[in-house]
Amino acid sequence: MKGRKATPTHLKLVAGNPGKRPLNAREPQPRRERPSAPAHISEAAREVWGQAVMILDEMGVLTRADVFAVEILCEAMADHRAAGETIRACAATHREQAERHRGDPEAPLPDFTADGRYYRTINASGGVMWRTHPSVALRSDADRRIRGWCAEFGLSPSARSRIETHEADQGQRDKASNYFTA
Repeated sequence: MKGRKATPTHLKLVAGNPGKRPLNAREPQPRRERPSAPAHISEAAREVWGQAVMILDEMGVLTRADVFAVEILCEAMADHRAAGETIRACAATHREQAERHRGDPEAPLPDFTADGRYYRTINASGGVMWRTHPSVALRSDADRRIRGWCAEFGLSPSARSRIETHEADQGQRDKASNYFTA
């Protein structure tokens, strides 16, 4: 859908319905629960699942309807970690090749930069070119997806300031802020 995201009804109520538009009296209220990891997600995403579900449940924003969104968040985290591991492996290869080259100046120069983000290649005319490793783009794409889903769940300081939960007072809110949410 185009345009701004709709403001949840409970946030409109807290703000006094500034737009004076009709409120959705039939907005779904999914049941709160900690869903189990789907059987089809990757092993790396399964490792992230428990941690993500625990944090979201403690924040009071997790419902059974969020299983698909949490799945995508966990897969993005797994992709980000895998790309980072590949880049670190390239950096380790650089260190090994650089050490060999120091010991034997006739040995080839390292194929990767020290941080593992670039690799050396030879172009058609025989010149050396340094190109960005594909894992850098994969990690960047995963980072973009993670930021989007973290914002949806309120997992960043600025996103958290826009999230309102229906949880009972647990000693974390003062009476003034509880006035509208109780």
